[in-house]
Amino acid sequence: MTKRIVAFCFFLSFWSAPAQAAQVCAWMKESIQADDEHDFELWLEADSRIDFLYQIGGKGVVTASMSGNSPSSATFSLDPGTPEKVWGYGSTLNPPGRIDFSVELHQKPADIFSEAPTPLLARFVFQRNVPQGETKAPATLAKKQCAVLKGGN
Repeated sequence: MTKRIVAFCFFLSFWSAPAQAAQVCAWMKESIQADDEHDFELWLEADSRIDFLYQIGGKGVVTASMSGNSPSSATFSLDPGTPEKVWGYGSTLNPPGRIDFSVELHQKPADIFSEAPTPLLARFVFQRNVPQGETKAPATLAKKQCAVLKGGN
């Protein structure tokens, strides 16, 4: 009987233990096409199943004469270990200039039509200077940034 109680308590301790927070990694693939068009793809990968709201911000592509971005937000789901392209954007950039994107992951709202703010889970920033004469994008933005989601999911 004692062995059963001990086994039950052992099982209960694992069953009631808090779940580990998910880790999410983000990176951008940048390419330069003809006519100085820079294309950006945001990729995300998680170590567990997560649902979230993402928001794209920052100034985007910046030169002395202009700045351009495609700020957007949407709900999204990731399966563990499966990288997903979440967002893409293209803009002409005649160097010199600057790349400035931010990505925020928020708790998925209960109602997708709600505009009420939801808690911030993670934030990623993708920035670099673009020197005069650059014709090939460096791998700067492609470096994975990883964060443990605040508050879990």
